Amino acid sequence: MAIMSGKFGKYGVIILLSVIVGFLLALFVFRYESLKRVLGLSSIPYEKINSTSQEHKDLIRPALFNIEDFGASLESDDNSNALQAAIDAAIVTSTELRTDDKWDIYVGKVYIPAGHWRFERGISSDIGVEIIGDGVGKTYLDFTGSGTFMDFGSENEKFDLKIKDLFINQFHSEATAIHLNQVNRNSGISNIIIEGGGIGLSLLNCYTPSFDSFFIYNASKFGILGRNATNTDFRNFKVENCKVGAKFTNSDINSSTGLKFFGGVIQGCYDEGLILEDLTNFTSFSTFLEGNGRNEDKPQIKITSDLNEKFDNDIIAFYSPFITGGHSAHKDQNAVEVENTYTFIFNESFIRANDRILTGIKVGKNVINAEILNSKYSGVKQNFIVEDPATNLVLDPKLREGRGYGRQFLGLGSESGKANNRHYMESYQGIFGNLKEGKIGIGTFNGKPSIQGFGNGSSYSMTTNPKIGDHISAPNGITEISGIKFGTTITSSNVKTDKKSRNIIVNTNDGKRLVAISPSEEEIRRELLIKNSGTTGNLLEINSSTSNIENKKVLNLKDGETVTLLYDGAQWQIISKYTPTGN
Repeated sequence: MAIMSGKFGKYGVIILLSVIVGFLLALFVFRYESLKRVLGLSSIPYEKINSTSQEHKDLIRPALFNIEDFGASLESDDNSNALQAAIDAAIVTSTELRTDDKWDIYVGKVYIPAGHWRFERGISSDIGVEIIGDGVGKTYLDFTGSGTFMDFGSENEKFDLKIKDLFINQFHSEATAIHLNQVNRNSGISNIIIEGGGIGLSLLNCYTPSFDSFFIYNASKFGILGRNATNTDFRNFKVENCKVGAKFTNSDINSSTGLKFFGGVIQGCYDEGLILEDLTNFTSFSTFLEGNGRNEDKPQIKITSDLNEKFDNDIIAFYSPFITGGHSAHKDQNAVEVENTYTFIFNESFIRANDRILTGIKVGKNVINAEILNSKYSGVKQNFIVEDPATNLVLDPKLREGRGYGRQFLGLGSESGKANNRHYMESYQGIFGNLKEGKIGIGTFNGKPSIQGFGNGSSYSMTTNPKIGDHISAPNGITEISGIKFGTTITSSNVKTDKKSRNIIVNTNDGKRLVAISPSEEEIRRELLIKNSGTTGNLLEINSSTSNIENKKVLNLKDGETVTLLYDGAQWQIISKYTPTGN
């Protein structure tokens, strides 16, 4: 100090020390004020809230709008006014800022500290905000009202919203915990628990939000009710013990597209675990469903549509779902029911019965394409059933099962029209025509080319049964036709044609007999060869309930006579007739 005094003088030392002390004091004040703003301890400059100045932009993001600063108290029976006031302070009312692509960075955070807070009335905002607590195990919100607790929606503009780290307990069976309308872009709800009430989470016309790490249980109506959830992700969630776990459908003005599940659990719901209705597309990855459908005649997954020609299911896809009857599902339920859907995909699944599931997957009416690949079943009495023979069914080629011609362009298939598609059907693989459009199907069997679908698209114009070699093949590059069989029925009884036999031989020795031509023969314009093989003078009568035979209702054949008939689109024509000498 003596050296410094000698060199700088007494006043120089004082000035230097003052500068150092002033710098340290300014640094402390700056750090302290910043810390206060981050922690929400500083007084809120209300006069600057919602201004458009740069100062507002710098200020608003780190500020926490603590509901205690607006009059909330753990001793109060109703903190609704305080929460609403904090939200009104935190939102950005400036249209100029809200039209900024990054306006969400200006939004303040409404902070609800740890504790047990009570609310009798709901709160609302038509402008986005962020609401945070101290965690699901610390910040508890009791809502005793009958309406919507947190209602965020706008009919005029899309907005961003974030809610996280809260436990919401609803006490009224008609209450809705959170309702979102028109939330957009980076919006999301995370680390939330919702108990009780009528609906846990309600969505209407929401675009690209995400919902992560939430748990909803004991809702008397829906755990989740979504109407038009576009490009919306649900991750790492659980819905339990609700009437319906989750239902997604279209709103009146928009369609749901890009809706996705990742790693969700839906468990123990009284009616369906999941309902999908009128969606553009839905994709689920590794969703687990257990013990849903506790009420009779309720499946765990219901996929349907009202077929109003405006919104119908387009693509519904499940990848690696796990479905189990658990201990609470109703006995003999269908795990999955699907109808009125253009394309249904159910791949890499596992369905375990636990003595509860009768049928794994029921494919009902108006399902155009159904793809069920690499699925495993345990204890299920019927793995799956396909009720509509028009459904293009695609199955696992390794299991050599399938029916139809695969999603109109590519896929797997086999003989159409079979009711049983699990046990004995042989598979083809390749490009197949549409059964109803009269196109030719081209594929392979055991590495050999095969063709199906001659004549109005019906495989029955040329019966193809690879087990006995009926196919068109090209061994060594030389095309040949092998094993073609027209099918022959030999009987002494009355006969009704069935599209399987072209040749029908009837012995009339025990009395007059009848051949009734089925209308299905007319659909494919069949050629029929019919013979009376009797020798005792009894007639063989031939008739059709829907058409004439060359302007006659009935054609009779005497002993030994043979006739060849061909349907011309209006009636049956006699192509040839053989009468033995002496008749």
